[in-house]
Amino acid sequence: MVLDTNILVSAWFWEGNESRIVELAERGIVLGYSSPKLIDELKSALIYPKFDLSQEEITSAVSYYGMVLRIVEPRIVVNAIREDAADNEVLACALSVKAYAIVTGDRHLLALSTYKGVKISTSREFLRFMDLK
Repeated sequence: MVLDTNILVSAWFWEGNESRIVELAERGIVLGYSSPKLIDELKSALIYPKFDLSQEEITSAVSYYGMVLRIVEPRIVVNAIREDAADNEVLACALSVKAYAIVTGDRHLLALSTYKGVKISTSREFLRFMDLK
């Protein structure tokens, strides 16, 4: 599965479905993927003043996700979402690793429901789908 940046941010700050999914990836129960561009997006998101993180804390979060997720360079380019071109990186990552799912809170991605055989779901839907409620 590919975890969108919004899932990683939520998992870092709050207990809930998102942190549970990351924990499943950490334990090797599910395989989680990301890409260098998505990790860069995570770094940019964690810099937001509302999170009030130090550079050391941001580095810690990025390092943690670098250990838990398999970071891959997508081998394809996707242009399926015009409203937010950055969302295409999530799709490209998923297709490149032949992921079975994308977990996201992004409305543009969720509106697709599936993309070329990849299920796109919220964290709650993913846990239900995997029967890991």
